[in-house]
Amino acid sequence: MKKNVLFGAAVALLFAFAACTKDAPAPENGGTTSGGGTTPQPQQKHNVELKYKSGLQGIEMDSIYKYNFDQNVDTIFMVPEMYNLFSTLTTNQLKTRINLLRERHNVNTDKVFGKGELQLWNQSVLNNPEIVRFFADTLKYNVTYDVY
Repeated sequence: MKKNVLFGAAVALLFAFAACTKDAPAPENGGTTSGGGTTPQPQQKHNVELKYKSGLQGIEMDSIYKYNFDQNVDTIFMVPEMYNLFSTLTTNQLKTRINLLRERHNVNTDKVFGKGELQLWNQSVLNNPEIVRFFADTLKYNVTYDVY
């Protein structure tokens, strides 16, 4: 019986010591420290590409503002779904699109740009060089012309 009591006391003592040990709290955000724990790692800056259709669906103003205020976003690119998206538009239709694109670009002229090729109808821009300047120089699209 003495052995049973001693054995029971030893087991109880073992559980008591196990309950008293405390693990160090794990640091947040999943980074590492020299001591084997973790520390926060800053997120790397990245670019965002917003693809849009003819009516500029896909680059709503709230999306532009959201990514503009995100400190981890370096550049916001407005990318046409198809390079020839504007190739059949008249001068007046292009000017309407320019107003909408300018509004988005003006949210942050150092952060919001176009990207890729954008084909325009030669007749729409023939006497309107400001259209080409806006798309090519301001938004940084690679502008080409469709002649038909």
